[in-house]
Amino acid sequence: MLVLALGHFLFDIVGASFASHSLQLLAVASDHDTPSASISAGQVWAATSLIYLVVASVSIVYVVHFLRQHVRGRALCPLLSMSVFLIVLGIAHLLWVDNSRQPVSIIFYLTYESLQASSMMLTADLIMVNRLLDFINVISVVVHCLFCAYMPSVLLTPHQGWTEETLTQRVKEGRQFCMVASAFLVAGVFHMFAWMRWSSVLLGEPELSQLTFSVVFYWSFVFSAMVGVIYMSILATLNRRGEWLIDVSRQPSTSRQESLDEFGLAFKGLAQFKQVATIFAPVISALTISGSSPLMDSQLPPM
Repeated sequence: MLVLALGHFLFDIVGASFASHSLQLLAVASDHDTPSASISAGQVWAATSLIYLVVASVSIVYVVHFLRQHVRGRALCPLLSMSVFLIVLGIAHLLWVDNSRQPVSIIFYLTYESLQASSMMLTADLIMVNRLLDFINVISVVVHCLFCAYMPSVLLTPHQGWTEETLTQRVKEGRQFCMVASAFLVAGVFHMFAWMRWSSVLLGEPELSQLTFSVVFYWSFVFSAMVGVIYMSILATLNRRGEWLIDVSRQPSTSRQESLDEFGLAFKGLAQFKQVATIFAPVISALTISGSSPLMDSQLPPM
């Protein structure tokens, strides 16, 4: 959560020029004919919205099941209370960003007001788009908060205590948890890019496409940093549990690294590649959609 807060703080600074330029473009925008390319761009955004909602729904089901696997009864209360607190705080921040028109809110308004200035949609359709984006923003806050609030459950001491079997299982579950979180953030990167890319087609501003990528690329790094912090926190804590198990079992010091490898706490070979891929998946996805995909590379109308 601190990484996300720092990301917002820095974007308030570096994103001010993006917001100012976007507002200038919107100020000179007028009612104009809808270029045919904007129709395909809108369909791409609808597809990414569907993917995002499906991935978000699956993530909620997964993370709640994840919590129930590790915590039962009254022990759930602190984690549930933490998730409610974070969700309320996150939605309050979302409303503040919207009402005060912070730079990050222009990510939404740039395309939405471009649609208003175009002849592409009826008022009723625009209202539906607005409601869908509101729902997506809220569910984004909810999923982020659930991941942050329920992650510590994988680190709690099992009822039977720490054994080689429970530690190995927890390492696998921790990695799976981070993979699901990373997949959710990748879906968010695709959705953000498709939504913002739509505005460059609607406004007929080719250079806006590069600006869109820079904004999405920034947030992809924030997302990767969030996954990295969670991943390293889980593995560092479980690594200490592994060291403790080795010490209490009085194994020879020469077998210490081998024991950590058996627990799944190795940082080499294929395991290291998977860790790096999981952490940097949001950044990799941003680089992938920067212009290589024909679906994202809608042709702008001639100037």
